[in-house]
Amino acid sequence: MFTIKTFRELTTEEFFRICEVREQVFVLEQKITLCAELDEQDLHSTHIMLTEGGRIVAYARCYAEEGGAHIGRVLTTVRGKGYGLEVMKAAIAHCREVLGCKHIIIHAQVQVIGFYEKLGFRVTSDLFDECGIMHRTMELG
Repeated sequence: MFTIKTFRELTTEEFFRICEVREQVFVLEQKITLCAELDEQDLHSTHIMLTEGGRIVAYARCYAEEGGAHIGRVLTTVRGKGYGLEVMKAAIAHCREVLGCKHIIIHAQVQVIGFYEKLGFRVTSDLFDECGIMHRTMELG
């Protein structure tokens, strides 16, 4: 089941569960510092959660910015079930249909560039370090 809410619409428990799953994936697994993972952009984002059995199994956040929309913090807690693809399709649809943005930007970790290319994104930058992990900017438009 998908839940799509702005920050103001989230319950405190929903935001806690989002923080919990992001900490699990980004802080514990990928060793990103917690202070770099949580940021002010959460306050201005739409949070997209795919849940199964009451647990978040995939998540992304998106927000409008100058020149289009940005999708980030994409994660899955259960791999190999297509949840990442589902949450990305929902995020892309939200950016286009609700935010009214045709142009979408992501900062993709290099090891998952192929995943985003399957969704139609193309690499538009050189490698750059974001929180100790190599990324490339990718765009869909």
